[in-house]
Amino acid sequence: MPISTRGRSSNPDPIGAQRGFTLLEVMVVVVIIAILTALGVLSIGALGGDRARDAEVERFEDVVATAMQEAELEGRDFGVRVQRSSYEVYVYSPRRQRWETVRDDRLYAVHTLPPGLKFGLTLEGRPVQLDEEPPAASEQLDAAAELATGTDRRRESAHPQLLFYAGGEVAPYRLEFRRDGESRSYTLEQSADGAIKVRSPDQADVP
Repeated sequence: MPISTRGRSSNPDPIGAQRGFTLLEVMVVVVIIAILTALGVLSIGALGGDRARDAEVERFEDVVATAMQEAELEGRDFGVRVQRSSYEVYVYSPRRQRWETVRDDRLYAVHTLPPGLKFGLTLEGRPVQLDEEPPAASEQLDAAAELATGTDRRRESAHPQLLFYAGGEVAPYRLEFRRDGESRSYTLEQSADGAIKVRSPDQADVP
């Protein structure tokens, strides 16, 4: 057998690793890749939706915690007005004797939920019918205009449902974060002492 100058045989190995993949092996690999890709896309979609809802629950908790702290520090009552797909923070003005929106505060401004998420609200064991959009009464009018146009009824509709009093008390409530097409939802419950309990859809039926 001829030997090359480097000391190796110049003849190819008849049983070496020159054999390529068969068509069947290639097809099996392609199918496996396709299945893994499909599973990855599905999991990313599901996790993305869950992350969006988790983020909204966390944001709402932050808003509530901040409103409670400011209520005690400032000695004023705060509240949250909940619509079907948005919410807004109000503060009570003793001088004007009415609820007013908090200006120049991004955390307290109207916040809209991502598409596909809706609120469900229960107060004192009774479901509350929520408006689709913030009431027009949320636009602040001065006292003279209010008396001139008779907007008392409109302003009454703008009262927040969730109340955080200056003394630290809270009006208990149960808030659901509902996703379209799902029968179960995230729930956030707050008791009179201010304690918050959040349950995922899997925990919703657990007492």
